[in-house]
Amino acid sequence: MKDPGFIYVVRFWIAPEARDRIMDWLTGGHIRDVVACPGFLWCRSLDLGERDEKGWHAHAMIYGIESAQKFQAYQADKLLQQRFVEQRKDFAHLLRIERFAGDVTLSQDR
Repeated sequence: MKDPGFIYVVRFWIAPEARDRIMDWLTGGHIRDVVACPGFLWCRSLDLGERDEKGWHAHAMIYGIESAQKFQAYQADKLLQQRFVEQRKDFAHLLRIERFAGDVTLSQDR
């Protein structure tokens, strides 16, 4: 696996009644579509094992990307971003998303 120079993390909370539907969307193509973007190297999915006061379940996706410039190009792709918004429109109210990203400043292997 190639070491990334940049990491993009999407932490999200899913309403209990939408968990299967949203996870099917993610694993059924969304993750693959994101990783297929230029500069994206890999994705790791995490079940964070947390629930909020309403029972919403926490997950995260961690994307390894070659560089900040590749990430900026991904974000600037208005057609791609609009396609993702359109795909989520029927369940967006059942999903809370937090995003953060940054340069890798330290990497250590065993």
